[in-house]
Amino acid sequence: MAIKSKETPKTPLQEKYWKFWSEFNNYTSESSEFKKEFKIHSLPSVRSYQDYHIGEPFHIVAGINFTKKEIRIGAYFSDLISYHFWYNHGKRWVESYVNKQLKWKSFKTKGSVYTYLSSDFDEATNWEKTFSIMIENMIKMKNAFTEDVKL
Repeated sequence: MAIKSKETPKTPLQEKYWKFWSEFNNYTSESSEFKKEFKIHSLPSVRSYQDYHIGEPFHIVAGINFTKKEIRIGAYFSDLISYHFWYNHGKRWVESYVNKQLKWKSFKTKGSVYTYLSSDFDEATNWEKTFSIMIENMIKMKNAFTEDVKL
């Protein structure tokens, strides 16, 4: 006898995130530029962000804040050694490469670096422009951390 899977009910906010990331994943599946750099998510997130593994110790993270109409693009480090190396030796390189001042944050065991961008969108429309901005900045962020540089 097969066991039926039961879908967990989503909160209204989780529904908004799910719809946004669903559309983002559809949009990126048509983008050759994006597919060249990242693996398309098969399932949309119900959180404010989706992350993309690009090799140890990094993840590229894309996030959305509907209230602030803000996009968050960043890198997430799985350990403090890597975070501190980049913060101490590569901060200027990364910020120059992405052409933005970034917010660097160290936690007890991990670290992150983000840029926050404004975009004109609401919870249901104008997402294509936002998706385009996200893709461009995700690729810049990925390349800033994976380029062969001499630090």
